[in-house]
Amino acid sequence: MINPMSVMKVVNERRAFIDNHPEFFHFVLEQFGGEGMPEDTVIELKVTRPGQETVSSEARLVDSDMKLFSGLKDMIG
Repeated sequence: MINPMSVMKVVNERRAFIDNHPEFFHFVLEQFGGEGMPEDTVIELKVTRPGQETVSSEARLVDSDMKLFSGLKDMIG
């Protein structure tokens, strides 16, 4: 069972993230919205921590990923 207090906390943290990073949030909305993420889309994530080398990983979307990304689109919007 989902804890309602945990949900409220995440909702508030989501608002704070959007307020802190509006350009990033709008970028994500543009990419997930509209035509969405079709099969064969490549998503790459890079992380650069202070004083460390950049690390990255990527995923090429397959048909079975579409339900996940559809749900993420609904959750983000």
